Amino acid sequence: MRDTIIGLMAVLRPTFPQTRTLVVLVVGFFIGLIWAYAISPTVFYDADPSQLDQTWQNVWVNLLADRYANRNAPIEDEVRNMLRAVDDPEGIARLQGIGVEGFTQLAVEAMPGTPAPQPNIISTVLPWILGPILIVVLTFILTVIWNLLVFPLVEPYTRRFTRRTHGPASVTEQRAQAEIQGIRDRRAAEATQRADYTVTSQGAPVIQKMSVYTLGFGQYDDSFAIEDANNNDMFLGECGATVSETIGVGDPPKATGIEVWLFDKEDFVRTITKLFVSEHAYNDPGLRASLELKGELVLAQPGAVAILETNTLRLQARIVEMEYGTGPLPPRSYFEKMTIEMAVWQIDASSAPLPVAATFSAPPTSGFAAPSPIAPVAAPIASPSIAPPSSGFTLPGQSAAPLQPPPLRPATSSPLPPRPRPPDDDPFGGTGDFTPVS
Repeated sequence: MRDTIIGLMAVLRPTFPQTRTLVVLVVGFFIGLIWAYAISPTVFYDADPSQLDQTWQNVWVNLLADRYANRNAPIEDEVRNMLRAVDDPEGIARLQGIGVEGFTQLAVEAMPGTPAPQPNIISTVLPWILGPILIVVLTFILTVIWNLLVFPLVEPYTRRFTRRTHGPASVTEQRAQAEIQGIRDRRAAEATQRADYTVTSQGAPVIQKMSVYTLGFGQYDDSFAIEDANNNDMFLGECGATVSETIGVGDPPKATGIEVWLFDKEDFVRTITKLFVSEHAYNDPGLRASLELKGELVLAQPGAVAILETNTLRLQARIVEMEYGTGPLPPRSYFEKMTIEMAVWQIDASSAPLPVAATFSAPPTSGFAAPSPIAPVAAPIASPSIAPPSSGFTLPGQSAAPLQPPPLRPATSSPLPPRPRPPDDDPFGGTGDFTPVS
């Protein structure tokens, strides 16, 4: 039972109202009581005579007695009904000593009215005690019901309304909004800042895309597939742009180098890259040295062009517009916004230069002398006086017989018997032949 209660509390605890919420509600309740009892108390009017003080109830009975004594018409029923409005009309008539003939009998016949509530200490203090307790209990119950049963159903609608009125409510929504904004900026750039290459000698490119980087709008990493529309959308490769190097600390990351890259499916071993770098990174020796390891550097400025070329593709990346960010970092050190136009052409592979792996160059000749060719070794001259020994050692002055080759096997001799095949050594018990090839 104890474990069940502990597990249930662990599930319900996140749905409990916060302590500050309960404190605010209780304080507000007390302020309301103070206002109702002391600052602006309730004013009663047109109330029933039974709610009057006893003194005013006596006055009420005396007025009815005078009215009955001076009657000029039968009003017994009316007076009887009015006497019912007080607590004890008979007792009041007897205490007041009203001697009007017949009036005391009417007071006896009148039904006793509703007794007026008498104030006491309990009725005065009770609202100040029960009120806060009731508010805390009801707040707990309603908050748990809301968080468990109601809020999961209305959360999608409230989140949509909150996003429209107060902006995104979470990191995921901020990234989604950044992606949407990036798509809108890209479409606007393609509609207004796109270059017309059909009037140039290069002709219309295979693809022509705009890549827009904006500081703080999510993770910048654009990629575009290169397809030949004239050949059933045949895939040729990919190109794109991404942040290559950041500067400073904090969020959002501040890009000081943006890398453009080209991948050719015909040359899948490598991906060609070049970097658009800020003026600060271009002139800083240490930062420039680290960036040069990633590719050739191009100083970022409006109109700057980076050419990337493979055997079959040629990419021209052009900065259409750009802005530097302003802040505590060095001036002109990171980008606030950059729009890059990426146009790709397909080139003839036969006229393209050979790839680097297949290109050879002669070694340098300056400073070193080429080695002279080695002359071939002449065949030894046979000497009849010197002959290799036939066997063993020869004594000095003793001539040895020339060495004779071993006799050949006669052609009529039988061939060697075949080597027997070793037994099958297949460790898996199959039918394969694992005999080594000799």
